[in-house]
Amino acid sequence: MYLLAKRPVVFPKSSASLSPTPPKIGVFKTNIGKRQEANRVCNQLKTDGLVTRATVDLSDCDHILRTVSNKNNLVEIILAVQRMGFFIEELPD
Repeated sequence: MYLLAKRPVVFPKSSASLSPTPPKIGVFKTNIGKRQEANRVCNQLKTDGLVTRATVDLSDCDHILRTVSNKNNLVEIILAVQRMGFFIEELPD
């Protein structure tokens, strides 16, 4: 006679809990005016782990900084850019 061990029933997680959280997008007005400054700011934000992607649109009159992050850390991004000596202001949606 063989006894079969009962296995615990494992229910799959819902698809909603498996999907990653959407990235947080930040759009800021700055006074970053040169390509070298833009590169320095973007690289520093990435190095500090504050963003996964950052770009500065120097052709726009507001020198727009766009950021993508996995966390809601817009205040930390603003403080980091200010510490680098630049003006930064979050633009409304």
